[in-house]
Amino acid sequence: MEKSLKTLLLTSLLVIPLSLAGCGTTPSTRFYSLSAESAAVQAASPDNSTIIGIGPVEVAPYLERSQIVIRTDDTRLSLTEFDRWAEPIENNIANVLAVNLSRLLPETQPIVRPWTDAGADYHVVIKFLRFDSDEAGNVTLNANWGIQQHSSRSMPVIRHAGIIQPGSGKDFESITKTMSMTLALLSEQIANELKIVMENNAAATD
Repeated sequence: MEKSLKTLLLTSLLVIPLSLAGCGTTPSTRFYSLSAESAAVQAASPDNSTIIGIGPVEVAPYLERSQIVIRTDDTRLSLTEFDRWAEPIENNIANVLAVNLSRLLPETQPIVRPWTDAGADYHVVIKFLRFDSDEAGNVTLNANWGIQQHSSRSMPVIRHAGIIQPGSGKDFESITKTMSMTLALLSEQIANELKIVMENNAAATD
């Protein structure tokens, strides 16, 4: 009996360090954010006189989570456990769009909701239906968006964006970089339409 008790105690002493060592190998959580990737465009004499309100920006419910979503096939999604967004993705998207548009249209001043009494001349509203990567790192963006003119409350531009951006790697640094590049392509589409609307309004007031 005494020998069995000694054996049990010895086994316990060996198991405890191994258990603690196992706990020490738990991966730490990594956080990511999207970045502004649009190149700056030089204007003749930018005065930032036109204010562009960004938002509301809405995302599909499956994106409303901190985990980064990977699409494994047409109907299946995978949620990463230790790779997460640093902030709600809709907030990150809105801020990146504002920076991208400020570079593409330096004569404007994009601001993100809520913008209190800033008196935005135009509002860019967006609903993201899909914005995710597959296992190879390729990113797909599907979104409905429009431009609303503040003075008339009309929406002269309503568009659908469908963008597929080839990935440069399967790791999450590469995936988030590709997502940022995809968002830059959407920003270019929005900037082109905003420029047309602003030019048309300027011509109508001459």
